[in-house]
Amino acid sequence: MRTSKKTEILQTIVDIIEELGISGVTYEAVANRSGMSKSGLIYHFPSREHMLREVHHFMASQWEQHLLATVTNPAAAIDVETKLRANLAVSQHAATRAELMMAIDASSDPDIYAIWADKLDNWTVTPDNITTDAQACQAYLVQLIADGLWAHDYINGHRLTPNQRKALADAAARLIPTVQP
Repeated sequence: MRTSKKTEILQTIVDIIEELGISGVTYEAVANRSGMSKSGLIYHFPSREHMLREVHHFMASQWEQHLLATVTNPAAAIDVETKLRANLAVSQHAATRAELMMAIDASSDPDIYAIWADKLDNWTVTPDNITTDAQACQAYLVQLIADGLWAHDYINGHRLTPNQRKALADAAARLIPTVQP
């Protein structure tokens, strides 16, 4: 399958998840929306689980691309400050329903979570040493703020405006420790 067609199908699946949830992803639904036959889908995605695994890869890669787009020198080593600033920048856009649902889905399956961990490990700070190192604790607090800002609208019920999101991200950026853990 051409990459562009596969990308179109994967985006169609994301759109279905956004509208109907993960349970709405069926061969029939994807075939109807993508214009591809069910047998064509089965050829490229032998099972529904394979289809969803590919969507996880697709969405994790998209997330990483959004983070990379915030970095001025992507070839340079990504330090803690860069990771945190990138996460705060990306969190200025609320999670979509599909993103949130897929993140929750990934957390319940170690094999699927590994797809995301491959990206997360490069772009998030870890909780290592937060009980013994004040700067590590502060850095992780900023990570939690970015994560919370990303999911806020679904958890809290109050939708933040773009200006409110920017103000919160800017305030969180001021908490980034100056000497990295």
